[in-house]
Amino acid sequence: MTAPGPAADRFARELEQAPPELQAPELLGVRLARACAATLPVDGAGLGIHDMGGLRTPLGASDPVAAQAERLQFTQGVGPCIRAHDDGVAIAFDEGEIARNWPDLHAALTTTTPFRAVLSVPLLPPLGPLVVLDLYVQDPEALPAIDRNEVLDVVVAVSRELSVAARGTADAEPDPGRGWWEGPDAMRRARVWQAMGMVNVAHGLDSEDALALLKAHAFAQERMVDDVAADLVTGLLPLDALRVPADGQS
Repeated sequence: MTAPGPAADRFARELEQAPPELQAPELLGVRLARACAATLPVDGAGLGIHDMGGLRTPLGASDPVAAQAERLQFTQGVGPCIRAHDDGVAIAFDEGEIARNWPDLHAALTTTTPFRAVLSVPLLPPLGPLVVLDLYVQDPEALPAIDRNEVLDVVVAVSRELSVAARGTADAEPDPGRGWWEGPDAMRRARVWQAMGMVNVAHGLDSEDALALLKAHAFAQERMVDDVAADLVTGLLPLDALRVPADGQS
């Protein structure tokens, strides 16, 4: 096995230098994403985990704009992170490719974030392809210049950190507090799952159609599905505001 390269060393230093306010266990994803963005020549990074049904939960982002980019992909139901998970391989999309593949996502991404290209990379098994690292750049021409060997070094390091955290969770005493999968972005996404349950009961839809209805409402209102779900859960948005088509299909 080859020794870790310079990128792995830089990543380790960045991770060690995380500020005290990010040291809580549930902020591991944030620390890892920030270290990725600081190590590689990118403008943002995010980590997300997909369940067996394809639903994605963000584990952490390097900054609020990277978190926004993840929420856009989740709301649209398409994007590089989802493609990387589905195909199980690293995949890069510049602005033109995003526009050709997902015109609506391109419009949202380019009007609400400065990002113009994305490299999405599954972590190493067994975490990958369920866990995907998204690397965002503002200049599409910077995407081909990213050293893929350095990306691999960082992916290996992130995979190791999450594997250690997962093993530690399995060995922990009962009620160990919030875990690495329960960061602020993940808890925000949990409201979507809660809202899906509310829609299940109110409109008699299965989970897939309930999520589709939430996304359709968010899309029509030019909002994030996370925000729509939060309003439903807190009562700011009544359930009857979600219009179910007459045939019952969302």
